[in-house]
Amino acid sequence: NILIGEEAGGVVKFCDYGLAMPTAKAEPPYGLAGTVPYMAPEMLLEKPEYDEGVDMWSLGCVMAEMLSGEELFSGEKTMGQIGKIFDVLGAPGKKTWQHFESALRADEVRQWRARQREVRRHDRLRELFPEELLSWHGFHVLKGLLTCNPSKRLTAAGALRCPWFKVDGPGTDDASGHGIGGTALARHTA
Repeated sequence: NILIGEEAGGVVKFCDYGLAMPTAKAEPPYGLAGTVPYMAPEMLLEKPEYDEGVDMWSLGCVMAEMLSGEELFSGEKTMGQIGKIFDVLGAPGKKTWQHFESALRADEVRQWRARQREVRRHDRLRELFPEELLSWHGFHVLKGLLTCNPSKRLTAAGALRCPWFKVDGPGTDDASGHGIGGTALARHTA
């Protein structure tokens, strides 16, 4: 859980680590952990060996929610959630689907691929977060966090190197000329 205080300069606190687990000590297969609207596709499809990338996906979901005021993917059950994700981000290509092949959900994955080939949806994320709401650099972070392919998803270190996190840094492009300091996200957390 993430708590955002309006007083004291927009303090952000993390709490309730009841579902947290140290992946360095735990051996796969890992079980499901978290809340469905924030779960990464590989976790929803029960891939037995996921990593900290699932946390980066969750961070992307939280970022989107802070910008829009509502959950980006609001499915209630596993496959409904996958449908919501692919409706926004488009159906993944063949290389990405390989990351979702798990013994537990292999048949469902094959069915999804067949359906999605017929209705190849395009990525609507930028439509939901236009440049008036989120700068190009901010969108790069959001899109990197919400990448379906876990091997291509933005890492924490990679995200922090993005120009969006450099206030008054070169290459920032939102209306105020700042990175994160000038975005709607900063307004929600300040």
